[in-house]
Formats: sequence, C-alpha cells, structure tokens
Amino acid sequence: MSIYGAMFSGVSGLNANSQALGAIADNITNVNTIGYKATEVRFQTLVTSQASVNNYSPGGVQQRPFAAVDVQGLFQSSTNATDLGISGSGFFVVNETNAHDGTTGFKFTRAGAFNPDKSGYLRNTAGYYLQGYKTNSLGQTVDANNASFNPDPTVFTNLETIRLNNIGGTADATDNLTFGANLPAETSVGNTSNTTIQVFDSLGVAHNLQLIWSKTTNNQWDLSIEPPTQAASSILTSSSGGVYAASGRLDVTTTPADGETITVTFNTSSSGASTSVTFEFAETSNAATTSGGVAISFSSANGASGAVTALVAALNASDVAVTLGASTTGIARFKVNGSSSSRIDILNTVVASSTGGSDANAFDITINASNAASMRQAGAGAFTIRDLDLNVTSTPGISFDGSGIPSAYNIDDIAIDLTNGAADLAIDFDFGTVGQADGIVQFAAAYNPTFIDTDGAAFGQFSGVTISEAGLVTALFENGDIRPIFKMPVATFPNPGGLGSNTGNVYNQTDFSGLFFLRTAGQGGAGTVQNSVLESSTVDIAKEFTSMITTQRAYSASAKIISTADQMLDELVRIKR
Repeated sequence: MSIYGAMFSGVSGLNANSQALGAIADNITNVNTIGYKATEVRFQTLVTSQASVNNYSPGGVQQRPFAAVDVQGLFQSSTNATDLGISGSGFFVVNETNAHDGTTGFKFTRAGAFNPDKSGYLRNTAGYYLQGYKTNSLGQTVDANNASFNPDPTVFTNLETIRLNNIGGTADATDNLTFGANLPAETSVGNTSNTTIQVFDSLGVAHNLQLIWSKTTNNQWDLSIEPPTQAASSILTSSSGGVYAASGRLDVTTTPADGETITVTFNTSSSGASTSVTFEFAETSNAATTSGGVAISFSSANGASGAVTALVAALNASDVAVTLGASTTGIARFKVNGSSSSRIDILNTVVASSTGGSDANAFDITINASNAASMRQAGAGAFTIRDLDLNVTSTPGISFDGSGIPSAYNIDDIAIDLTNGAADLAIDFDFGTVGQADGIVQFAAAYNPTFIDTDGAAFGQFSGVTISEAGLVTALFENGDIRPIFKMPVATFPNPGGLGSNTGNVYNQTDFSGLFFLRTAGQGGAGTVQNSVLESSTVDIAKEFTSMITTQRAYSASAKIISTADQMLDELVRIKR
C-alpha cells in the first residue's frame, strides 16, 4: 500500500506544481495588464489517516490559488484625464452594458483605463462601463427626476453609466461683483466718476453695467446705475432689502405702428391706491383711440424720436404724482435721454423709504409694453420699477470718516429686469468692509478703480473633465466655467480576497467576499480616486521566474517519486518469477 501511496503522492505533486506553473504563466503574461492582481498557488498537505502507529499512509499535496486582490499596485502617470486609479481599498463599479435596469450586470474592478466610446460612455479596455450617480450643479446626487437624495450604499439603484458627449455648453450669470476704487476727496460737490463693468446674464449675453458715483457733500457719495441696453429697469437695494434707488428705460427701436399700446400703472405707497393709464400711438390724422386710453398723437414722418417726444409729454401729464403736489417744473419723472432721442429715462432717484420713513411721492410703476412691438421692452412683458421718488433722501450711498475710510454702506445689491428672455440679474455688491481700506476709499487723489472682480461667463463649449479624490466628475468649459456632473462611488468588501474573478480583470461578489458597500471615495475605509494615473499589475517578474525554477524542480522531483515507485513495484513482481 505504501508503494502505491507513494505513487499517488507523486501524482498529487505533479498536479499541484503544474497548477502552480499555470498561475506563474498567467502572472507573467499579465505583467502589463492594468489593475491585474498576481495569483499565487499555495500548497497544503493532504494527510491520510493512519491505521496504525507502526504504519505510514502517504497522502500528498493539495494546491489552493490565491490572488491578493487587496494589494495596491504602483501608479503610472497618464495624460488621459479619465485614466483612474484608487489609492487605498475599494473598487470601481462597472457594468457589462451602458444601459441597464439597475440590478444586473454589475462587476467590480481596479482596472481604470477608461475612455469614451463612440456614444461618449466611459468604458475600459475590457469593455466594462464605469458607473456613477448623476449630480446637480451643487454636486449633490440626484435621481432620474433630478431630485437630490442620499444613495443607499447596499443597492445599485440610480447608478448609471458615466457619459461625456451629451454635455452641452454652458453660460453662467453674474451673481457677485467686488469693486475697489479711490473716490477723489477734493472733487467738487455734484461731480461724478464712473466705471463700466461687463456682466453676464443666464444666456451668456454680456451687459455693460455703468457705476456712476456722485459726490453729494463732503465724505458722502451716492451711486446710480442706469439700466443697460437690454434691460427695462435697475433697482439698487440696501442690506435691509429696502430700495435705495431705482431707474427704468423705454427704447423705441422703430417707428410705432398706428394702434400700438403701452399701459402704465402708478401704485402709491402711502395709500395703496393705483391708477392705470393706457397710451395708444395714433397718427396725427387719427386722433381717436380704439383702447379708450390716452392718444399719443404723432406723425410717422418724424420717426421714433417724434413718437418718444409725444409719449414723454403724455406720460408726465398723466403721472399721478401731479395730484400729490409733485409737479414742480424740472422734476418730471419721464425724460428723453440726453444722448438718444429714441430712449425714455424713468428717473433714478433715492427714496425716503430706505431710511425707514414714508413718502407720499414714492411709487411702484408697472409698465406693460407687450403690445408695442416697436419697443425693446415689449419682450419683457410687464416690469415694475420700485419706489420711484421725486424727493431725494439725505441717506448717502457711502459715508466716509475723516481718514477716508468707509464708515457706512447703504447699497448692497442690484436687480436688473432684462428684456432679452434671460432670467433677471440679481448681483450682490461687495465694496469692502466698514472701517477698513479694503475696497472703496476716499483720498486726495484722482478717481482710480483698484480692482474689479466678477463671476459669470459667456457661453462656452464643453472642453473636458476633471475628477476629484472624492470621485466627483466635473465638466470643464471653454469659458472657464465648471459644473459637477457625476459622482463615482467606491465599492468595499469585508474580504476582498474572496471575490470571484472574471475575464476582463473584473470581480463579482461571492459568499466568501461578503456584501459590497458603496462609499464616497476617501470615507469609511474607501480609497481616494486619482485621475490621470493607472494602477500597474502587482506581478514581480523576478519573483515569478524564481518561482518557475523552484516549481520546475518540484515537478521533476515528483516525477522521480513515481519512477522510483515503479522500479520498486517491478522488483516486487520479479520475486514471483
């Protein structure tokens, strides 16, 4: 029995070492495979229970392949932004197809050589698609209805293939404006200084915003901002939300057609009463109106400027401020612009309500020019100019102390009602800190803007992505804008060495690995995501060739056991002869 046992023991050695050679062959051939984990064949004894203490029954050897899946490979630098690696524990979540039901086809890998396919889906060299959660502009994960949610880490729900070619261009509206300047301390009262700043609306259209500083008395300055070309009104507000100053404009771009109308509603702040007046353009030969409103009698031969002159006269005559005793010559609310005879300015003045008081002459004026195709403001629909006033308050826009340092700011924001279809602009001003020379100051020097900083950007095409250590995929645009689009989870396992291996250098969950847990990269034991790198194979060539030599010798030795046992059996057979 012992001779036969020796032969079978030798056979087990042949089998175990041939298996080991197979693992070595796979390791060597995958030395350049990204994310490959070297497999090592480990041996264990195969023991046959002894029937007697005086006899020995040989058993042999068994082999068990082991892949150190949790061993970190070295990183190789790459120029491709979508080449990814995980520094630490965890796996990328991938799927066999770019479209799935959220339950099937999911695998795990550390092979991060991802590139867009013809449809823009990120796929690695093995053909598996990278998965992530969609995000909103704040980087929050969102579901199919764009509602923010916290992902369940134990299911694949709401994961989808990361796609890059369906990202359109973007425009970013200006939300903040930081401005610093020296206002000349020695200039005369009434003098002005101005700076034009470019801002952008939600459609990416640029608008020139002109800041006009007017010295009202020593150490006090007011700010006014006229509505830009494609706007109907601009309203400056204080930090308390009250209106500091307001202004509006009407632009007659072409000669009005007979019958075009514009409706103006005056809302008094003191009584809450309102008066609505409709004005209708009518040729001189046609004094009647179809709307029953006030006829704006003009000759089309005089063009847009003639219509403007007639409309201004009618607007001032109908202004309900007249009934409140505010009709003093020279302070009419509506005026023809000094530079353009086809533009009407609606007075921009400071209101008493910003000081907490009340003023019977403060009005909200609502203008609806939607039935006047000849006006640029027809596209704005109805717009309101808040708290227009005829009496200037004593509250300055900025006050300075005797050392030229600001002591009070009464201007905080501006709201601009646009006429080009874009969302209205709401810009937060930052002119510096009270008591510090970190913004606007007043010294005996010329007017000098020292710094201007705005956000917002014109339209820009998608130009690429960057990926943070937390797995946040951010789209980059040609205009310098950035926008989060996806967030990649990192899958961790209690026993990554127990994962099942599949073709394509991917793994699947098994009973030995434990359940997956989808974590934010860098949290809860999950590694961080590195971009523009690839994780090398963990194969050590020197070690593999050394193992190949020892395996070859062990195989030869096992074969020698069999040949020796065969010779012994041959001797045993000769006894009978």
